[in-house]
Amino acid sequence: MEPKNKLLCNAKNTISDEELQRLFAEPDYHLFHTEVEKLVENGVLVPIKSSKKNGRLPPLYNKYRIVKPQEDYTGLAESIRRLNPGLNIAGYLQRPDLYQKHLTILEGISKYLWFAQDLLARPMSRKERSFSIWGREKFLDEHLARVKEVLKYNHLEENFLNYYDTPEPFFEYHHPQGGSRTVLVIENKDTWFTFRKLMQATGKNIIAGTAVDVLLYGEGNKITKKGALEQYSATMLGVEKVYNQQENSSADNKLRERVPIGITSTATQSETEPIMAGRQPRFLYFGDLDWEGIRLFFRTRDANPALDLKPCAGLYRLMLQLAESAELPKSLDQRGVVGPLPEFLSLLEMPEEKKLGAILSGGRYIPQEIINYQIAEKLLT
Repeated sequence: MEPKNKLLCNAKNTISDEELQRLFAEPDYHLFHTEVEKLVENGVLVPIKSSKKNGRLPPLYNKYRIVKPQEDYTGLAESIRRLNPGLNIAGYLQRPDLYQKHLTILEGISKYLWFAQDLLARPMSRKERSFSIWGREKFLDEHLARVKEVLKYNHLEENFLNYYDTPEPFFEYHHPQGGSRTVLVIENKDTWFTFRKLMQATGKNIIAGTAVDVLLYGEGNKITKKGALEQYSATMLGVEKVYNQQENSSADNKLRERVPIGITSTATQSETEPIMAGRQPRFLYFGDLDWEGIRLFFRTRDANPALDLKPCAGLYRLMLQLAESAELPKSLDQRGVVGPLPEFLSLLEMPEEKKLGAILSGGRYIPQEIINYQIAEKLLT
């Protein structure tokens, strides 16, 4: 790239002689001096005389101002007037520079308002709406801050595009008799499947003295993704379903759902049963008793600070009891990275427990699969 073009592409308006030489990648000072003087002569650089000269021979000033060509916006007025009248045409006529900055986003929105405005009456997922407007499913993900800026400048609400975010997908099982709004997050697939199988077969859902409404497979580190459980709770569990009482006929009862902004439900009672209405759900976590399992719990909690997340004390206590008569396997994790064991034991209400620390320090661990099908069957009431 030519030195002039390198300068004009530079985001700064002023530049030092040392920065200039690095930008031009010219180690020979005399050749560099000649190039700078040529740019000064052509009006691309203007010396800042107050910065004084650099003391070298031949001398240059310590700083220069970059003279960038003025943008020509004269041809934009007609394009601005062709925007949909629902947009801020008057504002863009006064600020054509802003129109040019917003152009890619505006073109999509304006065209959508002209030819597909009725599609905004019904919700779409974020990627669906993104593709529908701009022809790129990840456009909103990549330019969300700028899209919000455009909406604000055009006096449109943030929910104007009427899209919803989709939660992190998890394997889940909802017990049909659920009502206490308790979600048990299980780290490993086999244990999750065993409890699911038993709950389906027996209809029971009280595990270690706690009524569990939902079994959620955490899939290892997947559950630690920032906000994953919060989003799951809001979109999959956070729907309040309320029935209107009609005076004329109970057959006319309709289900009203309170859902994320812009989403309208057409579900009826026969299609969707009301679950978990009322207070926020609580989350219990159950995983391996090893350093990684303990860290997984705390990472999950830290990633979802708005949730009530605690370790499932009853199941962890049972694991420790079963471990007393078992030969425990050696830990596969030999990195020597520990976890906050005292805080974890405190959450289990076992602050004085010493056995687990000895097991972990000895390089062994207790897999949650120690609670097998036969044990879980007796545990479930």
